[in-house]
Amino acid sequence: MPQIAAFREACEGRTGEFLGSPEALHAWSVDSYRDFWGAFLDWSGLAWEGSATEVCTDDDIERAVFFPGVRLNYAENLLRPLPGVDDDAPALTSLHASPGGVEQFSRRELRGAVARTAAVLGRLGIDVGDRVAVIAPNHARAVSVSLAVAARGATLSTVTPDMGPTALIGRLEQVEPVLLLVDRTQMPDSADGGLLATLLAALPSVRQLVVLDDLPLPELPDVAVDRLSRLEAEVAEPATETWPRLPFNQPLWVMFSSGTTGPPKAMVHGAGGSLIEHVKEHRLHGDLTPDDVLYFHTTTAWMMWNWQLSALAVGAHVVLYDGPIAGPETLWRLVADQGVTVFGTSPPYLQLCQDAGYRPAAEVDLGRLRAVLSTGAVLHDWQFDWVAREVGPVPLQSVSGGTDIIGCFVLGHPERPVERGWCQSIGLGLDVAALDDEGRPVLDEVGELVCRRPFPSRPLCFLRDPDGSRFHDAYFADHAGLWTHGDLITIGRDGGARMHGRSDGVLNISGIRIGPAEIYRILRAMPEVLDSMAVEQLVGSDSRLLLLVVLRPGAVFDDQLAARIRARLRTEGSAAHVPQVVVPVDELPTTHNGKRSERAARDAVNGAPVRNLAALKNPGSLDAIRDAVRAAAERTAEAPAGEPDSADRVTAAVSLVFRDVLGVSSIDHTANFFDLGGTSRQSMTILRRLRNELRRPVPVDTFLAAPTVEGLAEALRRPAVGGSRFPVLKAGEASEAPLYLVHGVYGDVDGYRGLCEHLDTRATVYGIEGSLIDPSGRAKTIEEIAAENVAELSSFQPTGPVRLAGFSFGGLVAFEMARQLAEAGRTPEHLALLDVRPPKGSLTRFENLLRKASTLIALFIPAFHDRTLGQAIRDRFRKSATPSDRQALRGGVVVYDEYRWQRYEGPVTYFRARVRLPVIMCMLFAWRRAAPNLRVVGVPGEHDDLLDAHHAQRLAERMSEALRA
Repeated sequence: MPQIAAFREACEGRTGEFLGSPEALHAWSVDSYRDFWGAFLDWSGLAWEGSATEVCTDDDIERAVFFPGVRLNYAENLLRPLPGVDDDAPALTSLHASPGGVEQFSRRELRGAVARTAAVLGRLGIDVGDRVAVIAPNHARAVSVSLAVAARGATLSTVTPDMGPTALIGRLEQVEPVLLLVDRTQMPDSADGGLLATLLAALPSVRQLVVLDDLPLPELPDVAVDRLSRLEAEVAEPATETWPRLPFNQPLWVMFSSGTTGPPKAMVHGAGGSLIEHVKEHRLHGDLTPDDVLYFHTTTAWMMWNWQLSALAVGAHVVLYDGPIAGPETLWRLVADQGVTVFGTSPPYLQLCQDAGYRPAAEVDLGRLRAVLSTGAVLHDWQFDWVAREVGPVPLQSVSGGTDIIGCFVLGHPERPVERGWCQSIGLGLDVAALDDEGRPVLDEVGELVCRRPFPSRPLCFLRDPDGSRFHDAYFADHAGLWTHGDLITIGRDGGARMHGRSDGVLNISGIRIGPAEIYRILRAMPEVLDSMAVEQLVGSDSRLLLLVVLRPGAVFDDQLAARIRARLRTEGSAAHVPQVVVPVDELPTTHNGKRSERAARDAVNGAPVRNLAALKNPGSLDAIRDAVRAAAERTAEAPAGEPDSADRVTAAVSLVFRDVLGVSSIDHTANFFDLGGTSRQSMTILRRLRNELRRPVPVDTFLAAPTVEGLAEALRRPAVGGSRFPVLKAGEASEAPLYLVHGVYGDVDGYRGLCEHLDTRATVYGIEGSLIDPSGRAKTIEEIAAENVAELSSFQPTGPVRLAGFSFGGLVAFEMARQLAEAGRTPEHLALLDVRPPKGSLTRFENLLRKASTLIALFIPAFHDRTLGQAIRDRFRKSATPSDRQALRGGVVVYDEYRWQRYEGPVTYFRARVRLPVIMCMLFAWRRAAPNLRVVGVPGEHDDLLDAHHAQRLAERMSEALRA
């Protein structure tokens, strides 16, 4: 029984009301919100003291104060021993991308670590009400120091070390911290301390700097500097872990808005409001228990970091990761390796996986995963389909709320089904409505998201807002008495909701929210730029950051200026602030009262009707913007295929791919890809294109080490181990006949790497890479692909025995290669076919009829379901992102089924995946006609998951036996 059902029963017993459906429970939770929040505080078992008789002081959201008589401590509630929970079981696991491995803490160990740090803070004079800032990646040390600050009753703000000085100062100068705790390991200038010096010069309130890392201590004038590990060594083991219980609304977090119209708003959130909202979401909406392992991909600067931290209060095991996403497999491997049960991610990451053709359930073991959460951007309908198909039958829960409420307005629900494109429910206790343009509540229509009744996680106030006017204007000016959130929402009659993105000026680029005001502040320092405006440009199902710039008289716009603008934004802001497109314009749209209209520019850029046209003083500027954006697109489209000054063919090819992916007409070969506005997803596209077009794989680490045209070209000019088309997949002895694994339809051999890890053979295992498409764009035949491979193999290994193997498409190529080698008098010692379907062109009329019959059985009898190669390729085609991929997939099915085999007398082992169709329909008798010396070995799995991690080991064992024989 989910926890929400137990809570419902408790509420029914408490009120005497029947709350037998999700809709009834939600209606009661908002109509009687005081009863709801009082009941939840009692039922939750949180540690507190005082009186909860008065739940809320006012019905006005702006003035309401929750639980004025309750006292608690946030850190105590996260770390205290819990009934029925093993205090020595893992509670926090911290994974490091850099050297350092894995750190793991039990609740007891984490509580002890926090107590030691809290004792150090006490020695440094940190007490109730002091403000502290932490600059650190998402790792265990950031958690322990943050909870130590909370334990002392101080107020905390966390940010990431990779932010530039402008972004950091814009936030922390409002906090006015007395203590700064810093981990410099991911700071861009950790060696010389320049960023710290700049930061501290702008933060005169800081009395002490404490470093969390092991780098040499910086020498900074006027600020005491020490190392936390040294300070902790001086503290005796704390005799007690008792921390003060403070008022429910004691300031705990200072969070920051995205800065749409000015400096980021510094929002102060209370300890009690944050805790009770998070525990409600974790237990009632997420059904999170001590048996769960939670990983949410976040940074210390995003409210989801605070949200995941509160999962410790319910006894869940929290996993952290402080590294980058190197590819689509990064987070899914983490989920599998750590046994994650609830995985939090974002639509852009899911889209990255889909675009790359990555199939998580086929690649890693997701047996423990029970839910996927997504937030940060609108989750599209097709992404629900992709998760259902490629991840498995787990609910995909679209959640949305924000930093403003340090929680979610819409979430999952353990008793409601998931509908593609929709959030399952509105949060309990949150009276959310959609208002039309007239301010009237509507159902099944897009409207402005508002909340009509008080809720405890509302911010307490803004910093530097003594009269509360900024706070009022941010949330209550548009609709009197209602919280206006700034999102567009559709609320269904059944209680579900659908999000439609931001209604204000906050940019939401591929799921990352960006405050344009930060961009403007950075660009003001550039002498060439008079004014600028950042807008979100829709590109297919995604979006990108487009920057309009007005130049000062005499300044000239060219690619070099655009590169300097991007580099400045990356250095002073972050990678998220770098525009993909920079467009010069003469003026920006402004209203009659002089306010700039980002909404009008956004509509113009995206070809949408401009809703506030009458309010503009210079509506003609919009036509000029449309023309300028169109001209920029045309310049990119007309970019030359090569560059006359290119040093060689490799440099020219890399330059062309960079330009195509970034959408620019020319490029500085020494410019950093990410300074040019490149994203992680685009970097994956570059590597795939280069692999297909130059027949050279490029590891992600190689690209990240030198992400420039020059650096990547230099890496591609180096000789590849094993020859350019023959990467070594497993090293072995020269005395053994090598084994060659033949590429699939994409031309790569990446899919074999898991298999090779488990192969027990002394032979060297090579991959054979290739391409289905010739230079003219025509799909090569199986015979042509095999002939090219044979020629390359004969050059690479002119003499000596060889062994071949291939999966699916690669198996058919391997078969034809073996036949051609035998014809030349060099029959392979062994040929392994890994579940290779006979091609239609090689079957008799009767066999093709039998094949069609098996397809009908698979369609109408689910127990016999087994996707064919053609179906698998068509699925990949629908997800393909690059032209070369599309070409390969378009021709893959055709050339496969057009192949007409000839008899091959050599030894063949056919590894048949376990299928549920009758054996006769596996068409092995057809293979025996072509390969009379065929031996069949059954292996676990089905066609689509044969090479996956959970089957690769068993397949490798059977292959190893065959190789030894």
